Amino acid sequence: MNFKPVFVEGTNLDDTWFQLLYQLWEKGRKYEITSGSHAGSNRLAFDFVSGFIKYPHTRPLAPIMPEGTDLHPPTTDEKIDSYFADYIMDPHLEPDEEYRYSSWIAGGNDICKVNQTQWIIDHFKKHGYGNEHCYLNVSNPDSCLAYDRPFKSCKKCNEFYPPRIKNCPKCGEELNIDEAKRGTSPCLRGLDFRIIDGYLMTHVIYRSWDLWAGFPENMGGFTLLNEFIANNLEGVEPGPLSFSCKSLHAYEHHVGIITKRLNKEFVNGK
Repeated sequence: MNFKPVFVEGTNLDDTWFQLLYQLWEKGRKYEITSGSHAGSNRLAFDFVSGFIKYPHTRPLAPIMPEGTDLHPPTTDEKIDSYFADYIMDPHLEPDEEYRYSSWIAGGNDICKVNQTQWIIDHFKKHGYGNEHCYLNVSNPDSCLAYDRPFKSCKKCNEFYPPRIKNCPKCGEELNIDEAKRGTSPCLRGLDFRIIDGYLMTHVIYRSWDLWAGFPENMGGFTLLNEFIANNLEGVEPGPLSFSCKSLHAYEHHVGIITKRLNKEFVNGK
């Protein structure tokens, strides 16, 4: 068994992200994506990874690129603020949206009737800070069935087929992969909250996670959620974040950027 589980302990979001990029380059497993986003291409993924961030609230929340580089950070503090407000706290859906994480985090809609964030705040207030009940669920079990529904289409016949079929059975035309019309199951699966010594801890659980483009903005948003809940609890301060994922990864089109980011760091001797 040649598994390489990884644990990182970071000071802030930027430090943790850089450690993960380095560890992915050293211990990531390369494999071909057989279904889903970017099917047919490769990605580099951890077998399993977890981590603990001591001071995630340190500003800026977004990654800092080395001076003199032409690399652009995958997100900014302004984008993180918008992500928190729109995707984590606002359950309103646009016409083309199937769900947002806020569909479960903020709730109060057809997808999830419960405002789980408010429930967590109320539960801590009512039952004390020593309980471990405050787990926020993301996704419904039937969302997994979305991957069984057909999403390859024939433009000529306007029919949809499973991903294993390459050509339209009716006319023989090559089928078109239309990810925009495919249902999905959320990558985020849960947020677990616990209060220790007056600090609110948040544990983030993902089933699949984009390290370059997703991790910095996602964790920035969950940091703001941690602050929001803590600020609504008397005598509680925003605290550390932890995370775990069995497929934190980088797509092959990001590998060159990651290599450049790591090489720039090494050149500077950091």
